[in-house]
Amino acid sequence: MRLAKKYPVPPSLALLYEFVNSLDLRRFEEHGSPHEPRDELAAPAQLESWLQERRLWQEKERMTPSAFRAALELRQSIRDLLALNPGSRRGATETMQRLSAAAQPYPLVLVGGEEGVLRLEPASGVSGLARVLVELHALEDADSLDRLKMCASEECHWVFYDRSKPGNRRWCSSALCGNRDKTRNYRARKQQAA
Repeated sequence: MRLAKKYPVPPSLALLYEFVNSLDLRRFEEHGSPHEPRDELAAPAQLESWLQERRLWQEKERMTPSAFRAALELRQSIRDLLALNPGSRRGATETMQRLSAAAQPYPLVLVGGEEGVLRLEPASGVSGLARVLVELHALEDADSLDRLKMCASEECHWVFYDRSKPGNRRWCSSALCGNRDKTRNYRARKQQAA
């Protein structure tokens, strides 16, 4: 099952959500079973397959080592941005510069729509991964990028969409990551007091 269908994510950011979470660093035990970290894009063939599954692969496209490295750099630079507290993202010049550099291989163009609406689209002949940047820009443009966050749990780092009214969630799941974090902090305070 695709991640954007499994978790409540707006369709307008499904590709971005699945791309950044293709690197799953979660390492915890749930119901007695350990969760194994994984990378869906660990090899060029996996990235090609991932793109094909999402209809982003062009027939004439070739997965070169440099295209593979560029895709991983794009993913990491977006994850680095999302790992920052939303309030501090605007001042994170170095992180923004890395993201800007990682986005260079994926140029976007301005396109006038039928209803007279302007939108960004991938430039002709560019990898379908440029669509990730289209979604990222659309989120920023709609002042909703702050709702896309990385879980604050050291055992998790899952990127989630914060649907809470105040938009102040810290964990992907309060029942799992939040509870683990609170329990760990409680035990540390008790141990320190003893």
